[in-house]
Amino acid sequence: MAIPTEPEGTLFAASIDVRHDCAVGNLSRKVPALRIFHWCVHNRDIFQASGPDAQLESFRDAVVSRFGGRQVYATGDGVILVTESHMCSTQGSRSVTSILSSTGVWDIPPIVYREGWESWRVIAWSDRSLRDMFREIRKIGELRIVSTRPIENLQMEKMMLMPASDVFAGLTSKQSNAVLLGLRHGYYSLPSGTDIQRLADGAGLSSSTFSEHLRKAEARILQNLRPYLEAYALRAPGEIAVAEVRGAQPPRGRATDAVPAASS
Repeated sequence: MAIPTEPEGTLFAASIDVRHDCAVGNLSRKVPALRIFHWCVHNRDIFQASGPDAQLESFRDAVVSRFGGRQVYATGDGVILVTESHMCSTQGSRSVTSILSSTGVWDIPPIVYREGWESWRVIAWSDRSLRDMFREIRKIGELRIVSTRPIENLQMEKMMLMPASDVFAGLTSKQSNAVLLGLRHGYYSLPSGTDIQRLADGAGLSSSTFSEHLRKAEARILQNLRPYLEAYALRAPGEIAVAEVRGAQPPRGRATDAVPAASS
């Protein structure tokens, strides 16, 4: 596929499929019906896998036994795993990650695996960097160039680093509207620019009903972010730092605190 010619320094985005000898790709070949999403976060890896139960179990067991870590939780679509060690550090041969680094290209996670093929989205400052990357990847395996294009909206590319579908999965329209209303009117500012009663009045709801929508939305977003936070934290995934909270007083939820009546 021909790469569009642009002045040096223009940002380019490319989508590619690669198949070569790597730890996750080799596992993907053994569980071909699974769709595996992979994020490298700090010194750990996050996997979200979906597909047939038998292959999910095989994939989970292989990851845990070989790289440590554990299942964080199961969803209706599959499982989410966090490893104890960074899998790329076990790579014996040259990796796609090292090629990206050496050619001045960087990736937009997650990497997606299916039937041993890994799909990457990458960004480069020039078409020359992309060509160098393609050449080096072909030395270690098979390459399919899906698309290349100049980037017209860098802000949208940044937003793709963590899929919105992961962060906001499970939110109802009432819950998302409650969070948006709070953000727009400064509820989450310090100090807060409003209170529950005023937000509830604006939404045409009772304060108790609005509080319930808000708390459910906050809880859902935090649960969806949990695997990313677990991987970032320097502690065993899935475990609470008990020493940090022992003896602490029960927290008072913002939404359940008494709220003074709004002044007219």
